[in-house]
Order: sequence, then structure tokens, then C-alpha cells
Amino acid sequence: MYPYRNNKLRLRILICYVVILMATVSSARAVDRTRVLTIGLFTSGVALKFGSVFVANSAQDTYDQYLSTGIQTDLTKHRDDYKSKRNLSLGMSRTGIGCVGLAVLISIFDQLDFISESSASRSVQLSLKPSYNPRTGEAALTLQRKF
Repeated sequence: MYPYRNNKLRLRILICYVVILMATVSSARAVDRTRVLTIGLFTSGVALKFGSVFVANSAQDTYDQYLSTGIQTDLTKHRDDYKSKRNLSLGMSRTGIGCVGLAVLISIFDQLDFISESSASRSVQLSLKPSYNPRTGEAALTLQRKF
């Protein structure tokens, strides 16, 4: 009964994660379609990490069966099943970490491009800069345009 409660808790955490992800992705960004890859990679990575936990729990159950059995043919079957599930769990976990890491890197580079584009567009615009000369008491507005 204990693993069943643990799976229900993980399912609730996964549902909360999906709801939070849906709430944070605004409709304006969804229309942009440049972040679809990043969101897809991030979501896939987290889903793979959660999936690896379930496969690892299944591998642990198989290992417990391996320890409790006494028949030689069942020992070999349970050991092979445990090894395959453990390797699958490790592969899913590492792939999930890679997907999340790649999504973070793509997001960082997207933000750097956005910052450079916005600073380039600001350099073309006109700007008003106030100035004050304390010796003469004069205040002025200077209109500047960068070339």
C-alpha cells in the first residue's frame, strides 16, 4: 500500500507542474512559435525524469522479487528484468536532464538575442537627456540621436 500512495503523490506533483507550466506560458508567447522547441524540450525532459522514477520503482519491485524467490530460473529472469529496467531508468533520467539542459541553453541564447536586438533598436531612436549646470543655474534638454 505504501508504493501506491507514493505514486499518487508523484502523480499529483506532475499534475501541479503541468498546470503551473500552462499558466506561465502566455498566449502571446504561444503565438510567437519561437519558444515551442524550448517548451517542448523542457516538458519532455521533466516527463522523462518522472517516467524514470516510475521505471526505477518497478525495477526495485523486481529486485525485491529476485531476493524473495528461490527457484533458479526465476532468479535469472528477475535479475535480467531488473538490469533492463534499471538501465532504462538511467537512460530516461539522463536523457531528461539533457533535454532540460538544452532547453535552458536555448532559452538563455534566445534572451541574449532579444537583449541585443532591443539595444540595437534603442540606439536608432532619439533620446531626450536633461542636464543642469550648477555654476550658471541653467537647465537644458538635449535631443540626441546615435549614428
